[in-house]
Amino acid sequence: MSLFDTPPPDLTQDQLATILRETYGLDGKIQSLVSERDQNASITLPSGERFVLKIANAAEDPQQLDYQNKALRHIAERDPGLGVPRVVASQSGADLAKTSIKGQVFQVRLLSFLEGRLVSDRAPSLDLLSDLGRFLGRLDLALRDFMHPAALRPDFLWNLDQAGHCRKKISEVTEGEARSLVEAVFERHETVVRPRLNGLRHGVIHQDGNDNNLLVHDRDTDRIAGIIDFGDMVWGCQINELAVSMAYMLMQAADPVAAARSMVEGYNQVLPLEPEEVRVVMDLVALRLAASVVVSSWRGKNHPDNDYLMVSQAPALELLRTFSRLNGEEVHLVLRAACGWEPVAQAPIIEGWLTANRAQFKSILPGDLRRAKQVYLPMTEKAPGVEHAANPEAYGAFLDRFLKEADADIALGGYLEDRVVYRGEQFKPIRGAEYRTIHLGIDLFGPAGTKVRTPLDGVVASATVNGEPYDYGGTLILQHQAGPEGPIFWTLYGHLSHASAQRWKAGQTVAAGATIAEFGSPEENGGWAPHVHFQVMSDLLGDHSGNFPGVAAKSRLDVWRRVCLDPNLILGLAPESLAPSGVEPEHLKEQRLAHLGPSLSLSYRDPLTIVRGEGCWLLDQHGRAYLDCVNNICHVGHSHPRVVAALADQAGRLNTNTRYLHPEISRYAQRIAATMPGDLKVCFFVCSGSEANELALRLARTYTGRRGVVVLDHAYHGNTSNLVDISPYKCEGPGGAGLPGWVAKAPFPDPYRGAHRGMTEETGSAYAQGVASAVTGLNEREWPPAFFIAESIAGVGGQVVLPPGFLREAYAHVRAAGGLCIADEVQVGFGRVGSHMWAFETQGVVPDIVSLGKPMGNGHPLACVVTTPDIAAAFHNGMEYFNSFGGNPVSCAVGNAVLDIIEEEGLRQNAEQTGRYLRDRLLSLAERYEVIGDVRGLGLFVGLELVLNRQTQEPATAMAGDLVNAAREVGVLLSTDGPHNNVLKMKPPICFGHDHADLLCDTLDVLLAARN
Repeated sequence: MSLFDTPPPDLTQDQLATILRETYGLDGKIQSLVSERDQNASITLPSGERFVLKIANAAEDPQQLDYQNKALRHIAERDPGLGVPRVVASQSGADLAKTSIKGQVFQVRLLSFLEGRLVSDRAPSLDLLSDLGRFLGRLDLALRDFMHPAALRPDFLWNLDQAGHCRKKISEVTEGEARSLVEAVFERHETVVRPRLNGLRHGVIHQDGNDNNLLVHDRDTDRIAGIIDFGDMVWGCQINELAVSMAYMLMQAADPVAAARSMVEGYNQVLPLEPEEVRVVMDLVALRLAASVVVSSWRGKNHPDNDYLMVSQAPALELLRTFSRLNGEEVHLVLRAACGWEPVAQAPIIEGWLTANRAQFKSILPGDLRRAKQVYLPMTEKAPGVEHAANPEAYGAFLDRFLKEADADIALGGYLEDRVVYRGEQFKPIRGAEYRTIHLGIDLFGPAGTKVRTPLDGVVASATVNGEPYDYGGTLILQHQAGPEGPIFWTLYGHLSHASAQRWKAGQTVAAGATIAEFGSPEENGGWAPHVHFQVMSDLLGDHSGNFPGVAAKSRLDVWRRVCLDPNLILGLAPESLAPSGVEPEHLKEQRLAHLGPSLSLSYRDPLTIVRGEGCWLLDQHGRAYLDCVNNICHVGHSHPRVVAALADQAGRLNTNTRYLHPEISRYAQRIAATMPGDLKVCFFVCSGSEANELALRLARTYTGRRGVVVLDHAYHGNTSNLVDISPYKCEGPGGAGLPGWVAKAPFPDPYRGAHRGMTEETGSAYAQGVASAVTGLNEREWPPAFFIAESIAGVGGQVVLPPGFLREAYAHVRAAGGLCIADEVQVGFGRVGSHMWAFETQGVVPDIVSLGKPMGNGHPLACVVTTPDIAAAFHNGMEYFNSFGGNPVSCAVGNAVLDIIEEEGLRQNAEQTGRYLRDRLLSLAERYEVIGDVRGLGLFVGLELVLNRQTQEPATAMAGDLVNAAREVGVLLSTDGPHNNVLKMKPPICFGHDHADLLCDTLDVLLAARN
């Protein structure tokens, strides 16, 4: 008999007590637990300690039990904090004991009891699913170097790699629709999925992360406490681990795609997925569901009284029905985005080509659309006229008045606008409560019959009329190519007259500027006022029917904005014509000039209105996302949910100053000090990097009793009066008064274009002599040095990595003269350099004072000065130091959360790995483009210096500015720095991944190629 046909053991309480006492020397309260194949019981000792006694099924292979025991011990060794049962040895030292009762031999194990509640007790939240993903990633990571002969189970019914076992029993599914659903899954697996599996990563996996095997913490039900039941462990595709658990969790989810995204995102944070794994994971989820339906039908037929066998069949079938109605390509892109990858790999290339060639595109309407008087026509909630949207006659009358009052020729509907008019039943997603309200194109309103032209050459991909399930008149989709060897993309023209679409056939060619259609009347375009809906697609998601969506759900905007690119890349309309009233850049610029100081600068020639941030992305008022490659303040990612939660939680309980005792500030100071070398053990908390450097200056002067300062040329240390005086970048620049007599400037240690070239110890020593000379100069002016201050990597100086040995020798010269050494880590600390927590560590030095800033609070105003007990004691001279907000409980809670995230999400390691990958890709670009003079940096603090001539090193300042603005147009945010403003600086949030680096480098590649 097989394991599944052999009944589980049925020992009495007394027999179990005997086994427990004789085998393990324990006595306790015994309580039966539910089990399918074994007999399990919880054991509670008088001390309260709990265990699980497991009596194996008579058909169980001892090798399988040994396999489970060894796997549990291996996990405990590799990841001691992971919630898995611990194996308890018998009194004889055996992990697997044998006992005989009435002549029958039983295999017995004792495991520790995992506390918590079953996930099956409630529908899992997205936060829980994300944590489950991370937990499974940790589990697979712990098992990655584990193997056992019993792991090879080719005949095991639940081995997902051997789906043919279940397919042979498909005849057991007798209901017609169910049979069709599972047959379709097995057929796709055989023809599409299975050929991909050999190239995937394999390993030992638990393979049964279902809601009855998973536990959550009693008090924090959004966190996984542990996993039990290792009986289905097998050697197989690593991605099966995630797929099996997703199959169970998605059955309970209101929105299965959102649930899948959360689990994939969490898993990828711990154990990065590979593209092919993400490509097949939803098919493997469907395969597990189909297998469950087949096995439950087969076993239910043989065991009709066992209700447990059929418990998941109905929800499994319902989820398969949902899958059959979803667009699998869209879901795949959602999961790519969950991994932090560019959802549509070719989108940046298409955007770059459209940007470079925009001037050549023809007008979509008669005449020059760019010269027409345009006005933005919102359809957002409470927008003018939106109450008439369902009444064509009333809306037409409103539109006439609207254009007349605005003195405009044409009204425009915005791209990525959140439209109230789409909150109807027909726009709901297949499963879930969210309406699709985000408009994916630009609308151009005008009289019925208005001619529509194609802006560029193309081929007709499809021509449809009143497509289902969408009713938007005639629709024409044209196919184009981004250059002779570039990727394919498409343009869509919707709400056309029926005749417009009916006269075209797929495969016909059209020339740029040719008339292709006319606006449809309200009677033939779903009741809408006459207009053309213009849309640009980088991917058709496998749907060539012509019924391509024109709106999307807000929660999937990050994907849809890459599938449906900004149509204005082709139309070239004035940006202010497409911005909602009150948040358009021109309006905000007027307000800014009226109420903010004019010295407050803006980035980019066409300034951005940014309203939201998420991870490595910033989103504008239309919801268009920009890859943020320069914002080192949001160190662990914009709006990181754990930072937000820590801030909100502490703000909801207490925020006050440091005159009261509070555990958060003490814990945070201890944690910061623990990361520092030497005697750097005392913290002073402040609110900004400028405040930190100002306090560092006071500490050094108080300790030494001196005033003189040594700084590096081009340095910048803050915006207070004292700091401007010691920042040549400011005081020797426009509006500056020059260096005071008590400041000496040492030459900037630039290994690329300075007096001494190359990254060698000799170069570092030569530049350190400049510091020695500055010290001598101060002494001669009778301003002996109180301190020398330098960024550990130069920021405004051009992302310059200091030559080796420079700080070591410079510090020695300053200390020999009685001065202190201050490391300015405001920009480069907290693991940004990857190899170390602090950038000064890369120079092998220990400063006397360290100033910390920007990354500490991930955007929250938090900074710190760390120094030695001796210096802190000297500062305690009778004058109290007090900072109202420095070190308040909310700031410290935020700071602790940032440290947690850096540690638990492996962001320092990510900075090192991604930084190395980014620099390698930039070096590859440098081999092809002479304008790249130098690639430099550490971790995710990288500079790309542009020159007109590599021999003369003449700075390419204008080109650097043009590149930054061109990159902004296609959704990548960069900035320039350096004495000549010719260095592209890259210092993104340190969650920046390889795919972000690819998007950045691919964008630079396209833009540089266009300028060659």
